[in-house]
Amino acid sequence: MNRRIKLLKTVDALIGPLALKFAVACRLGEKKTFTNQKTNKVLVIRPGGIGDAALLLPALKVLKEIIPTIQTHILCEPRNAGVFTHSPFVPKIFNYNRLSDLKEIRETQYDCIFDTEQSHFLTGTLVTLLKGHKKIGFATRGRESAYDVSVQYHQDEYEAESFFRLFAAGIENWPEKFRLRPTYFFPTNKEKERIKALLSDIRRELVCIFPGASIREKLWPAYRWSQVADELWEMGRQPTIIGGKAEMNISQKIMDSANSPILNLCGRLSLSETAAIFNHSRLLISTDSGILHIGAMCNIHTVSLFGPSFADKWGPKGKKHKIINKNLECSPCTKFATTPPCSNNMACMMEISNEEVLKVSKDLL
Repeated sequence: MNRRIKLLKTVDALIGPLALKFAVACRLGEKKTFTNQKTNKVLVIRPGGIGDAALLLPALKVLKEIIPTIQTHILCEPRNAGVFTHSPFVPKIFNYNRLSDLKEIRETQYDCIFDTEQSHFLTGTLVTLLKGHKKIGFATRGRESAYDVSVQYHQDEYEAESFFRLFAAGIENWPEKFRLRPTYFFPTNKEKERIKALLSDIRRELVCIFPGASIREKLWPAYRWSQVADELWEMGRQPTIIGGKAEMNISQKIMDSANSPILNLCGRLSLSETAAIFNHSRLLISTDSGILHIGAMCNIHTVSLFGPSFADKWGPKGKKHKIINKNLECSPCTKFATTPPCSNNMACMMEISNEEVLKVSKDLL
């Protein structure tokens, strides 16, 4: 987790609750009546990482199908904006860190504002300052006071389903049952051609490996990834490491200790190009990460390694997906994106063996 994100979380924890109470107090005198007006323009607030953004796509697709003329604006961060790039569900993307974008949103009248954040207080504070016929958010940590409609949030519910229920509270004729219906990512022809060029000399079926994580408690040792990669090569597959600049260090460690020719694409692909490479891959093996969720949204088979986080909430669902979780007494320990310091030497991840990962991978392959 980089310093800026840590700083934002600290600021939110220190002044967020007070700022929210003050903002809500300023609105108490407002009288609001709801009418069944047509929904033409909505704002969706989605700060945070790649994973939450990817799991929001099924709801955005349904919204576009129910109201084909809908104008959906997304307020997000640079780190997750790539999820919405080229998306036909999102015609306009605003930068959470750009004051001019916040000013434009502040001056826009929306029919519905959906705050998809689950825990931070500052997004709730922001919502109180915006013009919206109906403001909808999760009833967590006292944040419900910022919204006209608050929706219960459950730690054991798949995150994509939680978002689905949030939209149901504001959109008429919303489907009762959640289900995944790819396609959710739309790489350009140029991006597709670039991926083809990168793979032009590869003659084996790709198995993608994502070894990174947003926090060290979710990491799995590099030497075990190397062992998995070697076994995949022996099985006739092409182990392929993917990830961003943050994963370049661990990817190099994997390359150094492996005995097989690994294809290392770490730091070379955009999020959209990562989605494109999944079209050429049979399987993704990953920690609990944003890339895992992109893989699930791209309908690729996945093997995921879970430790500190809730597998029920974040683990991909369906027969194509296998979760490895040791279910120790001390895990899961992450709640509302906060993981306490581990006093057990990350046992929940360290006790996952490469033999387990390979067995589950072979079953899916």
